[in-house]
Amino acid sequence: MYDLIKTYQMDIMLGLSSICVAVGFFALITKSLPRKRKLAMIDLEFSASILLFSDRIAYIFHGDPTVMGYWMVRISNFLVFFMTISVMHAFNLYICDLCSNEIGLKTVPFRLRLVELVAGAGWILVIISQFTGLYYYFDESNAYQRGPGFLICYIIPFVGTFIQLSVIIQYFKRLSLYISIPMLLFTILPIIASIFQALLYGVSLTNMSIVGLGIVLYIFAIMEMNDMVEKMRRSQLDEANRKSLHIRQSFEQVVKAVVKALDSRDRYTRGHSLRVAEYSKEIAQRMELDEKECFRVYYSAAMHDIGKIEIPDRILAKPGRLTDIEEEILKKHPAIGGAILAEVENVPYLATAARYHHERYDGKGYPEGTAGEDIPLIGRIVAVANAYDEMTSFKFSHTPFAQGRVRETLVNGAGHEFDPAIVKIMVEMIDHDTDYMMRESEDEEIDDADRNDITIVNRMHFENYKELVSDGIRVQKEFLKVRFETRPDTGYDRKNSIPAIVLFDSFDRCVHRNERNIKNLHYFEYGEIWMDGHTVTTSARDIKASVTQKVSAENIDENEWIAYEIEAVNIKDHVRIKINSKYMFADITVALPDSTRYVFFGLTGEHCTIKDISVKEIALGAGDDNIPRIVPEVSYFTRKDGDIPNVEVNGYREEATLGIPVDDGMRLFFRTQSLPVASLVQHCAYILLYSSDDGTVNGKNYTEYVCIRTDGDEATIDGKAKNKFNIHKAGDFSGWDAWKEKNKKGLDYEIVFKRRKNNITFKTENAGISIECATTVPKGADNVYVALTGNLCTLMDIRVR
Repeated sequence: MYDLIKTYQMDIMLGLSSICVAVGFFALITKSLPRKRKLAMIDLEFSASILLFSDRIAYIFHGDPTVMGYWMVRISNFLVFFMTISVMHAFNLYICDLCSNEIGLKTVPFRLRLVELVAGAGWILVIISQFTGLYYYFDESNAYQRGPGFLICYIIPFVGTFIQLSVIIQYFKRLSLYISIPMLLFTILPIIASIFQALLYGVSLTNMSIVGLGIVLYIFAIMEMNDMVEKMRRSQLDEANRKSLHIRQSFEQVVKAVVKALDSRDRYTRGHSLRVAEYSKEIAQRMELDEKECFRVYYSAAMHDIGKIEIPDRILAKPGRLTDIEEEILKKHPAIGGAILAEVENVPYLATAARYHHERYDGKGYPEGTAGEDIPLIGRIVAVANAYDEMTSFKFSHTPFAQGRVRETLVNGAGHEFDPAIVKIMVEMIDHDTDYMMRESEDEEIDDADRNDITIVNRMHFENYKELVSDGIRVQKEFLKVRFETRPDTGYDRKNSIPAIVLFDSFDRCVHRNERNIKNLHYFEYGEIWMDGHTVTTSARDIKASVTQKVSAENIDENEWIAYEIEAVNIKDHVRIKINSKYMFADITVALPDSTRYVFFGLTGEHCTIKDISVKEIALGAGDDNIPRIVPEVSYFTRKDGDIPNVEVNGYREEATLGIPVDDGMRLFFRTQSLPVASLVQHCAYILLYSSDDGTVNGKNYTEYVCIRTDGDEATIDGKAKNKFNIHKAGDFSGWDAWKEKNKKGLDYEIVFKRRKNNITFKTENAGISIECATTVPKGADNVYVALTGNLCTLMDIRVR
């Protein structure tokens, strides 16, 4: 390395000095550096450049006896020694500025003032040396020779550098790495280079290291300033975002206040506007609109009924059918709303939903009769969301429709009343809403909708039994842990005034007592379990309880808060609940009618209070051996196993058959039957194409290509293939109600597959529905499997030919 540097030393010195000049000019035009630091940087770069260039000239003319050589070696050597001190001085000015502006010192450390005195002494000694030969002299051949005081020229910069190093080390942690690291290098490396240079005469290691580090110092300074600018930019952006969020939140509060006041004019429209806004935003998100556009959809949807502000209360609140004149008055609200919101010029999109949400896709709507995609997208989205909420809310004329009826109405309106693409998205939302949560709750109030949710509230009080029941929490394979403390109301004894558990199933997770809601919301109660271990069987096949009393009831203080810990788990058609307190332990097993329904856990009681409620779900799946079976398992299989085992699917795609490799010409036969609890069109068999390493659904490296329901709709989740469907209703199709009844009785299917490399086609037909699906899987997907899954159905007698 030494020989290489010595060989190319002249070129290295010229290159570094040239770069230093360029860096000096860059520093001159840089605007991001503070003024004093910028001047110090310019001083340092030009001083370092002159230093190294002079050193190069001194080497070139070393021993040159000509007149030119005589003057060049003297001028260049003088500049080398003089500029060495100048570089130290410039670096000292740089550190002084950092102490004031970066470290935050009120006064510059005295040590740095001392360096200025050392620099001044150094310059004086360099000048004296020109007349006395203190540092160097030239012999008769004009060759440079070290003088008797040569070491002094090293000691002076060493002293200054060590003082600067002490300051850097002292305040190292208060400087950014972009500043502290190059400054340490600038002080340490030249010292090391000087030691080597003293030993290896003939190579200008010290000066080259100083110049190189001067360049590095500038680069890091710019990086540090860029970092500061970026932080300031981010800070300003964060502040702008905070202000934007504040404005948006304020705007949202105003919008909600307005629509709440509007909806409150009619008790049958409470919460309607905000539900429509939420549904519309969900549709927009599923359409993959950007976040800004989704919020525009939300706010415009929330204000869609603002025109009703000018409709008389007698019309809005009229319980019976409107007259023709009243209908015409009501139909004016879109135009009125559009005109009102058009006044908000800075938010033009607000008026869109108000004006267009009653337009129809076929052009038969109002107020303008706009058709197809000439209706703005927001208007088309809100039209579907508005219609959905109308059907799933409590009205004077009807309670919420069953999901299947809502779905069928939307599907039938696609292409006529509604945009087919948006209907498809809304139908997907319905199909995934297996608990029927997208609807108006019977006792919905926007401000206190969570008052009965024990995952949120900390305390509940019960008067008369079952007058108030908490919202249901689903009991599944994961262990549900509920803890609370309770005591009876004053004047009531603990024996009768205690909490109880209600086990039930319902579309809205709520306990119902009137016949209308029991029917419409498919309410089904299994039984009740009291905190003393007493049980009441309603529709469960059996309930068995084992109760261990730890302390006699006579020894329990009526005013004492008693803590209860409850553990619940559901495996197939059995539920196990353990109740534990310091006074008793109960182990209860509940046999459900079958495994097709959900089980919800609700808390109620009589003349008692519960507090400090906590609900946790332990992510530890229970096995069959966790619950002792008290009655035989119910089976809905009416056929024996075929080539692969039968499967009962008790929830949306919860189970699937074994995978079967897809071959050209393969025929798949099976029988399916919807379960007794099934009530919707989507409660049927699904056909699934996929690949995985072990051939199982959701196996390692699982990739889904297509999932088609036997009613003709798609149920693909994150599909990775190109799919083309052809769904046809034959002449013998007699409607969806009849189709559902045929599914209840059982249907036999035959699926025919054709495969040409990565192109797979399958066909099937039954109950008036003909399905053909052409799928192009990715190249390299050699092992493609078919499996059967579904929702609330059995898959039986599966045979492959």
